[in-house]
Amino acid sequence: MMNPKGGEIIKLPLDVLKTIDTIESAGYQAWAVGGCVRDSLLGKVPKDYDIASSCPPFEIIRLFPRCINTGEAYGTVTVLMPSMPIEVTVFRSESGYSDSRHPDRVVPANSIETDLSRRDFTVNAMAWHPQRGLCDPYGGQSDLKHRIVRAVGDPRARFSEDALRIIRCLRFASVLDFDIEQATLEAASSLAPTLRYISAERINSELRRLLTGFRPELAGLIVKSGGLAHFGIDCMTQPELLRQIPAAKTLRLAAFLYLSNIRSAECARSALNLLRTDHRTIKEVTLLLESIKIPLPEDIVSLKHSFRTIPPDKWGGLLTLSEVLSGEKTDRVRELLPQTEGHPWNRSMLAVNGNDMASLGYRQKDTGRILDILLDMVLRDPNLNRREELLRIALEIKPAQNDSPDDSVKK
Repeated sequence: MMNPKGGEIIKLPLDVLKTIDTIESAGYQAWAVGGCVRDSLLGKVPKDYDIASSCPPFEIIRLFPRCINTGEAYGTVTVLMPSMPIEVTVFRSESGYSDSRHPDRVVPANSIETDLSRRDFTVNAMAWHPQRGLCDPYGGQSDLKHRIVRAVGDPRARFSEDALRIIRCLRFASVLDFDIEQATLEAASSLAPTLRYISAERINSELRRLLTGFRPELAGLIVKSGGLAHFGIDCMTQPELLRQIPAAKTLRLAAFLYLSNIRSAECARSALNLLRTDHRTIKEVTLLLESIKIPLPEDIVSLKHSFRTIPPDKWGGLLTLSEVLSGEKTDRVRELLPQTEGHPWNRSMLAVNGNDMASLGYRQKDTGRILDILLDMVLRDPNLNRREELLRIALEIKPAQNDSPDDSVKK
């Protein structure tokens, strides 16, 4: 369970060591736990550090003047050390999960082993002490070595306690590029429909991280098991294609929806709204899905027309989506794109704007139309994109726009 004293594996930051020392000098136990231990053993720098302790919260508050009582119901106090905040939680056991997410009863425990028994996966159920070494009652270090995600104890019990663990299991496997132990995988598939009890925001967060990991195809398991049916995502084909898409949030999310037969902007917007997705991501994903449908152009002018609503930094990703999802040949477009460098693509890149059109006497409702006419001309001949030239053209067009000029200008 514990490695021999002196076989140091993990070097904790000074402020974490000071926190542990302060607690233990008061007569209590304190261990670094969870993700910081896992990441350290993987050779990664942890994003944050958590400590589990036998010290009750009121004593932590007394020992550390700079702290915040962040989770009173769970015995958690955030200690504000100079270099970082550190969450200190009392050893505890939990029981009763009537909402499939939070324990109904939290009871202080008397050992680190009991505290670790309530955790989700073996790779997260390890603790480290600067003198005592590693506490690993469930074989987490071995599972790290063999790249396995395994539930602590009975996987059905762990997933029944907190349904979010189901998608977290897949997320860990994707982000770490691990396999999932068979019993854990079967339990996750069987209990996936209980994800309906979890908030959309939490599922969205886990899904995005899963999709941008090394094994995004695992998202197909959660779909096929009914875990996302309440968001209108209930079928998926060829999830393995997700690996061929660059690991960018919007690209993988667009591909995920496409492979889930959600291909129109309207259907995508509905699903993403149910998932409580931010407006910017919804806009980018729906634009990509709509753009996949556009026939790929064969010449520069057609290319500019087809791509003018798409930000240049999305072009490469869009072409990859078209190749992977639609089987399109994109070689010709990729040859044309460098030839358009520096060319104007949309209204904002024109040498004139709406104020210029107003100064020529165009009414506000007609400004968009005239700018589109000018843009169409500039797309065909980029050399026209000079202020004086475009103003001249706008004046020439003006008499032909029967309802465009302001009546006051006519007079």
